[in-house]
Amino acid sequence: MNAPTSSLPDGANRSPGRGRPRDATRDTALRTAAMEVLADVGYRALTMDAVAARARAGKATIYRRWESKLDLVIDTCNELVQRNIPEPDLGSVPADLGEFLRAFAAFLTGPAGKAAQALVGELPHERELADAFRESFLLPQRNVLRRIVERGVERGEISPQAPMDTVVELAGAALLHRLMLTGEPLDDRFVDRLLQDALLPLLRRDG
Repeated sequence: MNAPTSSLPDGANRSPGRGRPRDATRDTALRTAAMEVLADVGYRALTMDAVAARARAGKATIYRRWESKLDLVIDTCNELVQRNIPEPDLGSVPADLGEFLRAFAAFLTGPAGKAAQALVGELPHERELADAFRESFLLPQRNVLRRIVERGVERGEISPQAPMDTVVELAGAALLHRLMLTGEPLDDRFVDRLLQDALLPLLRRDG
């Protein structure tokens, strides 16, 4: 899903026929720099100049890839999620949910975790960012959870009357609550407890 775009600043040009051709090997370095700056200063204080300095790149190199810092941050989040969080299909809901939630927890507590906290903390104050983050980051993850549950219904593991929406909402909320508010470890032990004590019992209900 493409993130929203905004107008280029004066002098920036992403036309493929102008300037040096894009060097794809720089993408990872630029995204890493964006995550580091975001973690350090938050979204509002993040600038393309700061990202360029952290990556030791020219600002024009960034603008050939992303038109704005919003594009850069959302694309970076999406790329990291696609690389680190699978959509498992292991043949059962407990296995699939466990695999997905453990990967998501590891992502949130890994190198991108501090940046994720900084980003989520600013969503109430940045409407454009919040809209893009929900559409490009949160909704796809909820859709993965929903597909896991729907496959369970198709296999006869789960009743169609089970509160699927509640489970999908609770799964993501529990991880973010643990990450941002309690200060307790977001580890495999917590994920297993969430799965066994809350999510699976809800899914095994008949409604």
